[in-house]
Amino acid sequence: METVLTPVLCREARALLDLDMAEVAFVARIPVMDLEMFEAGHIMLPGITLAALQRFFERSGVVFAPGTSRRGVLLQASA
Repeated sequence: METVLTPVLCREARALLDLDMAEVAFVARIPVMDLEMFEAGHIMLPGITLAALQRFFERSGVVFAPGTSRRGVLLQASA
């Protein structure tokens, strides 16, 4: 796991999976307001929380590809 989850990548991954903030905040075990503030670029979440969010997105099929995708995220084709 190399990618550092940025606010933009988090927002794009959540949108790609069609998840609302409450669903993602529940999985990350953080307040919805913290996720809102992070995605808006107003706060930084702890590294452990960012890693947990990234693992959740990746297990859900998101591939982080900031250099190869306009949005920075792709949905992995299911096998």
